[in-house]
Amino acid sequence: MAYPQTIERKAERTTTKFTGQVTCKGGSSRGIVKDLSESGICFQLYFDINAKTGQEVSIESEEFGHLTGIVQWYRGDRIGIRLDTSSNTAAQISSYFKYFR
Repeated sequence: MAYPQTIERKAERTTTKFTGQVTCKGGSSRGIVKDLSESGICFQLYFDINAKTGQEVSIESEEFGHLTGIVQWYRGDRIGIRLDTSSNTAAQISSYFKYFR
């Protein structure tokens, strides 16, 4: 008997559409933050930066300032970034949800 596979996310995602910039070892690109949660970001790149799974990245945006994380996945022009867990990151994301949502 086959069981359906489900993926449970740690944090609820919120659909967003604001610009930012991602920088990693491979380069830098502006793009759009497609969704955001307390633990991660889906970022749509304007230009390919050769981001690879496990690579460290930094993200800049007017909405939440400077954040850092690790590339969790990449598919075409989109990358998933797992944010570093710190009280500073949590405060910045909380601030976004409070003032910009």
